[in-house]
Amino acid sequence: MGNDKTWLIVHEEPLAGYTLGNIIRVLWDNKFKVYPKYWLRFLYAMGLAMVMFPLSIVQKIRFHRKIKRTEIKEDPIFIIGHYRTGTTYLMTLMAYDKSKGYVSNIEGYATLIYLAFPKFTNWIMSASLPDVRPMDNVIMGVEEPTEEEYCIGTFTRYGYYTGFIFPRNFDLYSKFLTFEGMPKHMKKWKKAYYYLVQMLTFGHKGKQLFLKNPASSYRIPQILEMFPNAKFIHTYRNPYKVYSSTVKFFDEVFAIYTLQTWDKEKMKQDILKNYKLLYEYQEKDLHLIPKDRIVHVKYEDFIQEPMVHMERIYKDLNLRGWEDHKEDMRQYAESQKRDFKPGKHNTDDDVIRRVNDHWDEYREKYGYEKLEPKGK
Repeated sequence: MGNDKTWLIVHEEPLAGYTLGNIIRVLWDNKFKVYPKYWLRFLYAMGLAMVMFPLSIVQKIRFHRKIKRTEIKEDPIFIIGHYRTGTTYLMTLMAYDKSKGYVSNIEGYATLIYLAFPKFTNWIMSASLPDVRPMDNVIMGVEEPTEEEYCIGTFTRYGYYTGFIFPRNFDLYSKFLTFEGMPKHMKKWKKAYYYLVQMLTFGHKGKQLFLKNPASSYRIPQILEMFPNAKFIHTYRNPYKVYSSTVKFFDEVFAIYTLQTWDKEKMKQDILKNYKLLYEYQEKDLHLIPKDRIVHVKYEDFIQEPMVHMERIYKDLNLRGWEDHKEDMRQYAESQKRDFKPGKHNTDDDVIRRVNDHWDEYREKYGYEKLEPKGK
């Protein structure tokens, strides 16, 4: 980490949105190991969680029964694929379809109070969020889309991103991607996840939801069990770029979320392992999805002609709303081409060797050219 001062960043700590009970639970999982360097960050999170605690009780009293009675009339549309394959850009375009709902940053980080206290939530989130995401300079306003994996982390121990806060226990949170050999925990996660989708559906007044969560790539059978008519958009990208981008992503996010120090080499090994695991599960289960309910999107093609692929997605999945909202999507896509400067990802010999050693079969399957290291 060098001499960086990211440890001084305290207001972006997602633990602040967790319930007090869940904070105690994840601290117990981590043997209460908060490193002294991050005590200020932890105290900020605890202070804000204590402020939010009575507010969350009010929300539960006011809305719990209404949420439980909420009928999901149209199963969600799930965006799956690895974390650095353009899912955020795709989801942001989807968010311009106002006939549907999505998870905003307000809902993602303040899940348990946003329904009852929308003005306060907007204020506290506006004060907490950076102007752009540190890993890729994507705008990060309160209404910008995020992943429901953050929501799950606020009130259960099963949020994968809790591993960014406690990287020394990252292996535990990686287990919650698949729940392999953990049937009781899987059952609890499913109950919590279905309740969350009910909450989001209620908050969006019954609209069909777009849900962008790479972790869903590991859980296709469970999603289909809960939502048998779900539709899917699967994104993929050159694995050399994915690896380089993911290392940068983890570096940046760990730096502003963590309450512990981390081992960068282990982080890289975890990235390699979880990518491979994602594709093992995804490839094993994709056949469960009827062909008319899944669309595959290649990142490199999508970036070049986003509107062509958006129209294809709507047509192939038989989604309503294209004609009414395509102009708003087009304006956003044109602004991105004009104003957005994507990050540069170094493909050095180390990147090439790691991808060739660990992901070569997936590179070949998706038709990307194999690179060879320039050095010996």
